[in-house]
Amino acid sequence: MDVKEIYYESLLTKMLFQKSSIKKIPLSGTFELSPVCNFDCRMCYVRKSPEEVKCHNRKMLNLEQWKKIADQAENAGMLYLLLTGGEPFLWPDFWELYMYLSKKGFLISINSNGSLIDEGVIEQLKERPPIRINITLYGASNATYEKLCKASNGFDKVDRAINLLKETGISVKLNCSLTPYNIGDLEAMIQYAEEKQLILETNPYMFPPLRKNPEKIGVNDRFTPKETAYWQIKRYQLQYGNELYQKYLQGICDGMVKPQGMDESCYDPIDGKVRCRAGKAAFWITWDGYMLPCGMMPEPKVDMYKVSFEDAWKQLTQKTENIRLSGICEKCSNRGICHSCAAMAYAETGEFQKVPIYLCEMMDAMKKIAEMELSNLE
Repeated sequence: MDVKEIYYESLLTKMLFQKSSIKKIPLSGTFELSPVCNFDCRMCYVRKSPEEVKCHNRKMLNLEQWKKIADQAENAGMLYLLLTGGEPFLWPDFWELYMYLSKKGFLISINSNGSLIDEGVIEQLKERPPIRINITLYGASNATYEKLCKASNGFDKVDRAINLLKETGISVKLNCSLTPYNIGDLEAMIQYAEEKQLILETNPYMFPPLRKNPEKIGVNDRFTPKETAYWQIKRYQLQYGNELYQKYLQGICDGMVKPQGMDESCYDPIDGKVRCRAGKAAFWITWDGYMLPCGMMPEPKVDMYKVSFEDAWKQLTQKTENIRLSGICEKCSNRGICHSCAAMAYAETGEFQKVPIYLCEMMDAMKKIAEMELSNLE
């Protein structure tokens, strides 16, 4: 599978985002409907039980509030919409909201673990299909799902869902969070995706879950920086073949590789500013009513219970514009290969302007591994 196919965006879409970023139009939005999930993944950044939601100091946004936000976002220019959770299909009013949003003409994608997608869900989706469903693949066996997600028969349920979606003609993309608990299934997951003829985007870097627990700065149940570096490179070799792998290694050694899975404006930071679409052409609204630039960062935020969408977006763009990253990162020789962004800096250090040492160690390790691998290929 050609790597370009995985991260390809039409020229029209890129142009829309470029212009929207300049004009500060919220072209893309994420509605995080609920933190509740039937999985309990070890590294999750948002998951709560129904009991924890009841004890939370803020209420969940309800159906009418989401509709109002959608109406205002539409007027402000939103076209692309991602529905996520938690597990969005667990949210009680999902279908009423989904049909309402779909009839508005938004280009809707859905993030799901896939386990709840059965014939009934398929019949609903067939009425107004989303442009894509992104399913997170956590392993290639029920045992791995049990170990990582505490979910019984998880793989069987997800496999069935994927088959149903493919039979219906609904576009599916697989995402995979690589952790110490499922890395043994990596090759099997790659083979599974190839057999299903589906894109599989793998990622061994896990954000510290600050939104779930503010005390978890720089901490998660994840690989060490050196292990992350190894699997970042190894996954590329396994997925894309020797020719592309060698080019990838050379790019690392030369100090310029686009971090896979990231918008091209995310890398090679200039002036320490946020370079991605977050807070410029994209926003994320949490289940408890905060607007964020990105779901991976708890700050900056605007309280949607207190202001209109228009005012929230205006405040958010201003706050995002004021973010400055470490000057050390800007001058670093590894900046061309580094995956660090504002969200990562904050999650790893608790501040935007501090250096995320985890990423520094990861990039140093990647360069050493790439040099060694290239010498072995010669």
